[in-house]
Amino acid sequence: MARDFIHEVLNIVFPLTTVISLLIIFPPYLVFKLLSYIKRSIFSEDVAGKVVLITGASSGIGEGLAYEYAKRGARLAIVARRKDRLQLVAAKARELGSPDVYVIRADIAKVNECQELVEKAVKHFGQLDHLVNNAGIVRVELFEDCRLSDSASVLVYTINV
Repeated sequence: MARDFIHEVLNIVFPLTTVISLLIIFPPYLVFKLLSYIKRSIFSEDVAGKVVLITGASSGIGEGLAYEYAKRGARLAIVARRKDRLQLVAAKARELGSPDVYVIRADIAKVNECQELVEKAVKHFGQLDHLVNNAGIVRVELFEDCRLSDSASVLVYTINV
């Protein structure tokens, strides 16, 4: 009997509180989204002519980023281990509107190659405006078998430009 009473009360109270909460929260949320959209539209950065270095650009997200930057007229330095695949990405980026695409074959798991790829990009373009560190290294093993000393190649390296 008490259980039925509780269910009846909850069947009335819960929908009411949900509707009231939505009426209070949803309009300010929509206003916030509208203002955010307007701000992004007005203050979006023009990347035409800027130099963008993208690691992991031979496939996946890095490749997609290269194409998006190319459509906006950015000069690209694209980096990956597979140079043949990078050449294809570079050709398509040029077709999409990038005025200059520089291909760098490097393995970001090696610290010295990270420094070299930044130096090559700066030497080629004379500047570096954006660095998109997209390349990733995956280690697949059980958590119990992981050791911090074995994961040095997975750690993020800081490059001073």
